[in-house]
Amino acid sequence: MLLPSWAREYIYPLRIPTPFAVGDVFSYLIKDEKNVLIDCGYYSKKAEEDLDKLLKEEGLILADLDEIWLTHGHPDHFGQAAHLGNLSGAVIYGHPKEQDNFGGGDNQELFRTFFEEHQIPKTFVNQMIEQLDWLQQFSEPLRPKPIQEGEELSSGSLSVVVKHTPGHAPGHVVFDTQKGLIFGGDLLLEHISTNALINFDPDTEQRNKSLLQYRNSLKWISGQKGVVLPGHGNLIKDIGGVANHHLTEHENRYQKIQMLLEKRPMRLMEIAQRLFAEAIEKGATFLVLSEVMGYLDWGIQEGTMTSEVTSNGIIFKMP
Repeated sequence: MLLPSWAREYIYPLRIPTPFAVGDVFSYLIKDEKNVLIDCGYYSKKAEEDLDKLLKEEGLILADLDEIWLTHGHPDHFGQAAHLGNLSGAVIYGHPKEQDNFGGGDNQELFRTFFEEHQIPKTFVNQMIEQLDWLQQFSEPLRPKPIQEGEELSSGSLSVVVKHTPGHAPGHVVFDTQKGLIFGGDLLLEHISTNALINFDPDTEQRNKSLLQYRNSLKWISGQKGVVLPGHGNLIKDIGGVANHHLTEHENRYQKIQMLLEKRPMRLMEIAQRLFAEAIEKGATFLVLSEVMGYLDWGIQEGTMTSEVTSNGIIFKMP
C-alpha cells in the first residue's frame, strides 16, 4: 500500500489476518508524538500476536500505544481494543451510536421481532441468531470515550476531523486529515460493496434505514479528493469513481426489485430468494435480507413501493 509521500513519515498500514469472509483487516499506526492505532483487529490470542509482531517491526510494543481511534464496532475493527487498552493504558475513542456494538449489547429481541414481522422461517432466524452469537467471541465489550461529528483528534503533528458516516453501522466514522488522506474504515472499499446492515438506533431502538444512510455517506465521500485508506483491500485513489460505481450498482439492484414487484406483491424473504438464492444457500441470509430491506426502504421513501401488514406478514407491492 503506497502512501502519499508526506504520510510515510507518520503512517504505517498494519495488515491483520481474520477468520471472517471479508479477509484481512487493516489497522493504521500513526507513529508521532503519540502512538495511535486506527482500528485494531479482532479479539484473540492470534490477533494480539499478529499485531505485536507488526508493531515490533516499527520499533514499538503493545504497551507503547497511547490512543486507539475506532471507525466502528464490528469485531474485525474493534474486537481487541479493550484488551489493548488494559495492556497499554491507551485512551480509546469511538462514536456513541456504536454503543450497542461496542458494549456487546443484546439486540436479539429486536432482531427476532423484525424477523417475525416479516415471517422469516424459523430455521433461517435460528441460523442468523447463532451467527450473531458466534461473533461475540471475537470482541471484548468496552465503553470508549465518545467522539462526535466535527471533533478533532491529534497524534501531535497530525490531526484528523471526525466525520459521522452511518450506514454500514449506526456510529461508523471516518477520520479526515483534510490533507488529501482519509482513514475510511468500511465506508469505501474498492473490491467489494460494503453491506448496509440491518441495525437499530441505540437510543430509540428503531430500525435504521441503513441503505439510505449509507448512500448519503457514499455521496459525501464521492466529493472528496485525495486517497482513502480503507479497512480492507487496496488504497483508493479514485474516490469519486469507486463511490459512484457502488451508487450505480445500488440503482441497478433497486430497479430489479421494482421489476419483481411489478409482477406481484411479495414478502421480504420471497424477494431475497428470487435475487440471492445461492448466497442464502451458503448461509449469508442476514446479509441478503439487509441488502433487500435497504432497497425496500428506498422505494417506500420515494413512493415507488408500499408495504402492507397482513396476516401473512408484511407484503411489499407497487402503489
